[in-house]
Amino acid sequence: MNDTVRAESVTLAYGSRVVLEDVTFELRSPFIALLMGPNGAGKTTLIRAIVGILRPIRGRLSIYGMDPYEDRARVRGLVGYVPQILNVSRNVPITVEEVVAMGLLSKLPPPRLITREVGEAVRKALSLVGLEGLENRLFSELSGGQQQRVLIARALLRKPRLLVLDEPYSMLDFKSKCEIVNTLKRIHEELGTDIIMSAHDVSPCALIDPVVILINRKVFAVGKIRDVLRPEILRKAYPDVTEVEGMIILGEDHAPH
Repeated sequence: MNDTVRAESVTLAYGSRVVLEDVTFELRSPFIALLMGPNGAGKTTLIRAIVGILRPIRGRLSIYGMDPYEDRARVRGLVGYVPQILNVSRNVPITVEEVVAMGLLSKLPPPRLITREVGEAVRKALSLVGLEGLENRLFSELSGGQQQRVLIARALLRKPRLLVLDEPYSMLDFKSKCEIVNTLKRIHEELGTDIIMSAHDVSPCALIDPVVILINRKVFAVGKIRDVLRPEILRKAYPDVTEVEGMIILGEDHAPH
């Protein structure tokens, strides 16, 4: 099987509104890749295309040699997707075990029961993300960082070749962000899973040295942190880049085009 995730001159739009244009990059397995850019840059849109939800209006996406939109069933068998937020009402007493088990049960016909086999898979996934023993806790009682790791465990239940995460550590404190990144590093190393995630903040990822795809309506750079996060490159993607005593501060509005 092809071992690359590739975009070739991809343009993505919602109706007549173009969000990303002429996106090109290639990721060769094994990899950890970070989609980086300001608010409204098109990160979530690109992720939606990668997981087969959105079809490019021009160009071609290839996930291990398959078109994620045309070959959705096959690609979804290889891709685990972690969205930004799972809305679970505090009034619904759903347990951690039940949330993780959705990763398998949602694909099965009713009745969707947590069998011994499913329960064991849930425990293994929770152990991998550092949450062993929390199966019976209510999901709503967990911290934001713990909830995110539960969602990662849910995505792992189907043993994906590629794990795709949309802003996995947004609105978390720095310690929780680092816990998420360390969890993803462990998954990558122990399972050999390729990882693509979007994020505003690259600093928690510095130790895993991802491939950075810098975007804002188009791709401005692809490469390692040391090669991409340079003021002269960042100014192209961010509308406001300020250097203060060796630090780079990034503005979050759209860059003018």
